Amino acid sequence: MTDAVQIALDSFKTAGFTAVDVPVLLPMEDFVRISGEEFRRRIFVTSSNNGHDWCLRPEFTIPVVRTMLAAEPAGGRFCYSGRVFRNGRPGEADEVWQVGGEILGDHDPVATDAAALAHAVAITAACGATRQRIIVGDVALFSALLAALDIPPAWRARLTTLFGEPEKIADTLARLEQRRFGFPGFAAHTEIIEALSAFPAEKVGQLFADILSIAGVKTVGGRSTGEIAERVLEQAMLAASDGVPAETIAAIAEFMSMQDENGGDLSIADGVLRLEALSARIGDRVPFRAAVDRFKARVAAIAALGVDLSTLHYAAGFGRRLGYYDGFVFDIHDATRVEVGQVSGGGRYDGLVRHFKAAEAVKAVGFAVWPERFRRAS
Repeated sequence: MTDAVQIALDSFKTAGFTAVDVPVLLPMEDFVRISGEEFRRRIFVTSSNNGHDWCLRPEFTIPVVRTMLAAEPAGGRFCYSGRVFRNGRPGEADEVWQVGGEILGDHDPVATDAAALAHAVAITAACGATRQRIIVGDVALFSALLAALDIPPAWRARLTTLFGEPEKIADTLARLEQRRFGFPGFAAHTEIIEALSAFPAEKVGQLFADILSIAGVKTVGGRSTGEIAERVLEQAMLAASDGVPAETIAAIAEFMSMQDENGGDLSIADGVLRLEALSARIGDRVPFRAAVDRFKARVAAIAALGVDLSTLHYAAGFGRRLGYYDGFVFDIHDATRVEVGQVSGGGRYDGLVRHFKAAEAVKAVGFAVWPERFRRAS
């Protein structure tokens, strides 16, 4: 493992990355607020005497971004190395080593995505994984498809939240086809719901929270009154909606079913062809058409940097459950030992930097390497 750590760090420093460090004990608030309550089950949590919740560092990206944007608002290139702690990850210890890099700043997303992938390919090859299988996806493609289609905002939000969980999306589409959605008791209050939906979600949530608090309700099943309120409002909006057109459901299902004849990931060339076909089928509507063009441009940029496109495979439903990846994503596997999991992975997370008040021009992409997986693969 030590060799892989040094190889990765040397590569980052040669590429102009500045080494940074963040504490092992971190405030839990950032991780739950950004990655959701579900993430709480995957982290080691403790409480201080003053009532604040803390956790052992579950990953580097959020604390590195928060720390470095506070020090360098214009961004920069930053790398890190250290242990992360996550509860219940199958097949590996709860304490593992990560080396990674983050690129923050005003940059061309397509070119920088390609450069990040090419850099990860070079590091993993130098660490011994010379035969690679690379899985790529793009969260922005799915978001753009939903924006291009005729779909109520509540359903769009629900499907966006579920991206990365294909089974749940399939279940939601089945419910849409059968018109089984929302709590039917809310349907009688359509006018009120429509009026409330015009306000920011946090304001409506606070209204519900205040009403519940008046009744003496603080939490239910571990959820705060604010979380309960948001869930109730979502169910009300779903029940009050007119549903989703059949052609919209079909387009989403087509996107999610982009696989080869054996149910596996597509070659990158076939993936591009399938995306082109779907765009044409929905009339080349601007948001999706533009996202497909960016995807094609990124593939071309990756090839121009010398990455063998035969190693790339497109997975339409590939996303991460960390809650902040919103664009291009990738995982690199050692093709000779795929059972050890990805040896490197990363992606784009422009939305995350907004949580920390970054300027609109600041964008972000990064990746991590798992040194111990090279040792296991050797």
